[in-house]
Amino acid sequence: MSNETKSGSGIEHLLKRHWFTLLVAIIAIVFIVINRTQTKINFLFAEVDTSQWLALTVAAVLGLLVGVFLGRK
Repeated sequence: MSNETKSGSGIEHLLKRHWFTLLVAIIAIVFIVINRTQTKINFLFAEVDTSQWLALTVAAVLGLLVGVFLGRK
């Protein structure tokens, strides 16, 4: 079997198995990119002025990490 056949079937398998995850990731990336304004974030006793895209990226990465660690058996 050639490498092209293996990689093609691997991509197809990935898309069939994880299509929803990929769709959510694409939507999240688009949402993060279009939110580029400055915002004020209050967390517990701290207040920070930052870009919305940065805050959304941090929240997405933290959510991903929590999902990965909770999903392990």
